[in-house]
Amino acid sequence: MSQRPEFQEKRLESLYAFWDARRNGRPVPARADFDPIDMRPWLGHLMLVDWADGKWVYRLYGTAFVEAFRREMTGKSIDELPAEQAALLRAEYETVRASAAPQWRTYSAQFDHGTLDGRQQWQLGQTWERLALPLSAGGGEVSLVLVGAYRIAGAGG
Repeated sequence: MSQRPEFQEKRLESLYAFWDARRNGRPVPARADFDPIDMRPWLGHLMLVDWADGKWVYRLYGTAFVEAFRREMTGKSIDELPAEQAALLRAEYETVRASAAPQWRTYSAQFDHGTLDGRQQWQLGQTWERLALPLSAGGGEVSLVLVGAYRIAGAGG
């Protein structure tokens, strides 16, 4: 992302500004620069993905995603997702890690849904806007990705 995009979702615009302010002249802010209390406006719509032992692991998987996708991923690797989805996310996170630059995209897809008891299953088209922001563990090298994502109201797959 060479320039700041025109976000459809204004909460992503404010998340980008929040991240940008914490860089303090550095290419990438550190995870320690973020107080969870200050992140309350976005909390349910955030994921924190950690590069650990050669794989991407969700350290935080917001409640909006658990509700939307009926799956809790906190503590789990992206490798536990369907192969096509995992490959797409791996490529995105690797681009963020290698470039130390934010990545932004809007995407539409069919997502599996079902009742909590598993008796009924269906697919639902959804469109999401997402922003992936690089973070370091303190040494400057990108080792975490902070992702904010919002479903775009009225948009289908």
